[in-house]
Amino acid sequence: MKRRSYKIHRGTAPVLGTLPKATRAKSVSCREPAELRGEQRSSGRSLQPADIVPVIEATDANCGVRESLKKAGMKLRSRLAGKREAMRVLIADDDLLTRRLLQETLVKAGYEVVVVVDGSKALECLSAKVGAPRVALLDWLMPGLNGLEVCREIRRHSEHPYIYMILLTSRTSKEDIVKGLEAGADDYLTKPFDLEELKARLRCGQRILKLEDKLTYDALHDPLTHLPNRTYFLERLALCVSWGLQHPEYKFAVLSVDMDRFKIVNDSMGNPAGDWLLVQIADRLLGSIRGDDAMIRSSEAGGLTGGRNDGGMLARLGGDKFTILLDNIRDASEGIGVAERIQRNIRRPFVIHKQKVFTSASIGIAFSGTGYSAAEDMLGDANTAMSRAKSLGKARYEMCDPAMHNTATGRFRLENDLRRATEREEFRVHYQPIVSLADSRIVGFEALVRWQRPEFGLVMPAGFIPVAEDTGLILWIGNWVLLEACRQLRAWNRRFPRVPAFTVAVNISAKQFAQPDLVSQIEQMLTVSGLAPQSLKLELTESITMGDEKRTTRILGELKTLGVRLCIDDFGTGYSSLSYLRRFALDILKIDRSFVSDMLNNSESREIVKTILSLGSNLRLEVVAEGVETAEQVNLLQSLGCGYAQGYFFSRALDGTGITNTLLAAKADDYSLTNELSKHPVAL
Repeated sequence: MKRRSYKIHRGTAPVLGTLPKATRAKSVSCREPAELRGEQRSSGRSLQPADIVPVIEATDANCGVRESLKKAGMKLRSRLAGKREAMRVLIADDDLLTRRLLQETLVKAGYEVVVVVDGSKALECLSAKVGAPRVALLDWLMPGLNGLEVCREIRRHSEHPYIYMILLTSRTSKEDIVKGLEAGADDYLTKPFDLEELKARLRCGQRILKLEDKLTYDALHDPLTHLPNRTYFLERLALCVSWGLQHPEYKFAVLSVDMDRFKIVNDSMGNPAGDWLLVQIADRLLGSIRGDDAMIRSSEAGGLTGGRNDGGMLARLGGDKFTILLDNIRDASEGIGVAERIQRNIRRPFVIHKQKVFTSASIGIAFSGTGYSAAEDMLGDANTAMSRAKSLGKARYEMCDPAMHNTATGRFRLENDLRRATEREEFRVHYQPIVSLADSRIVGFEALVRWQRPEFGLVMPAGFIPVAEDTGLILWIGNWVLLEACRQLRAWNRRFPRVPAFTVAVNISAKQFAQPDLVSQIEQMLTVSGLAPQSLKLELTESITMGDEKRTTRILGELKTLGVRLCIDDFGTGYSSLSYLRRFALDILKIDRSFVSDMLNNSESREIVKTILSLGSNLRLEVVAEGVETAEQVNLLQSLGCGYAQGYFFSRALDGTGITNTLLAAKADDYSLTNELSKHPVAL
């Protein structure tokens, strides 16, 4: 999957011809869903944080904070004075000569022109969610819908951006003019019309649209930070809530962020310093939200529309309170990740008049999985959680659902701890003996990874391997285990020589098997460790081998050429196809523990075990039974002709020192095991 990317737009001054009525200003969100947007964006460069945020160090030493803010505003306005789009004008007239005359005149005047021949097509064009014209010249009399009816229909839908509509007609009575204006037209031009008068009326319309856009922008944005305000935020959140009710799989989160001790800055350094600090805080909040946090997601992730225009939002609700909408997230842990980064970034000192100012953030998180039906309720829960964070000591985050909080926090901490574990090499390899059922002698070991997690003790694979696979850390862990097992077995074979030498079985994950250089990696590890290839067994699950049959055949063939032995783990729980056993040139089958544990009491499990053993005998494959825990199971396996087994009946998995002591206690070249189950009654 491609890495998701995003581009954040701050709110800017309105650009003529691009802003809708309800959401007709640029906001912090970019590439918004069509349902949330309904406008054409400016083609100018998007403003970056540096365009707005004043940097005190860059100003003259004698300038105060107020002067810095003034300069920042001048810089912002200069950015907005750049290149803008040509005004798009719709011409709707069924008369060919009139259309051509108007089109030629307006194109020469610098307008972008769209031409249609009837009212229905005019309505369709003006109702477009992207790129709709902002000015329309409508003939009163047209086939189908006439110009008057188009005006009424457009004004009936408030979600459309404001469109300046001029009626073209030969009717000159006052009654007709009043009728047209009451239908929603902004102006009225009688035929035959003067082209210069037409252009003048269009310029007037542009001025009105610019004023309308500015008023709408000011109503929806915070004047200091140019972020969306509470009204705009709730409009967006309401659409997310509505979409979530219709699509249960869609998830989103709201973060309520409140600055701690902000009032001290205002009281001690003045309002201009407080304003400057708020702008800097807004900038750091933007910097805390990354593309893979779903501030903006790409098409691979789906989202409200399932397309490429999904977005979130950063807004300022007033004072020192901000809110963040994370759209189309996977689970609540993504909100936790954003909250953690916000706290780290906000803790860094701000510099005002060469003085360091410190603040922190209290954050409340509300997750859509709780089941909201109103935007105000979700924002209220986020605010409640934020208040609880303040009451519990500030500089922290809380979730509105304690149970979800614990789950999400646990997952987030697990991922972070797991990453640190790879850096600190906190993993341990334990080895479970594999014995011959003929004489109970140890013939080899299976390498099993454990995590020595600080504060938690020894963690079994089920507690971290799924997360390692999700995050890709399984590649590092798998390679580390493989190399460590090869080194350890090499040491044991030198210290405890036997014929044939001990072997070690190491599990290979799906992500490892998918690596293009898998064979060369294993060859390098064998070289570094000095272990003979025939002493290494690689265990793969059936599902791994069934992905790309051609590639699997090639890779397994190369491993066989290298001298490594190949084993199918948990045989009988997957595809269990006879054809792939022949094609893939395997050496060993391992009977899954679920069949072994159940075979004494379940005839079906017993028959499966017998079938696997018969299959192994016919194909000349070794068969190893896993999870053997009782003498009765051993006796049945022996009677069925099973050659090898592992499990608590013989020994639990031991660390390297434990295995060394076990081998030292056995007779040389014998290395037989007695029943270990009674000594170590530890559950898996």
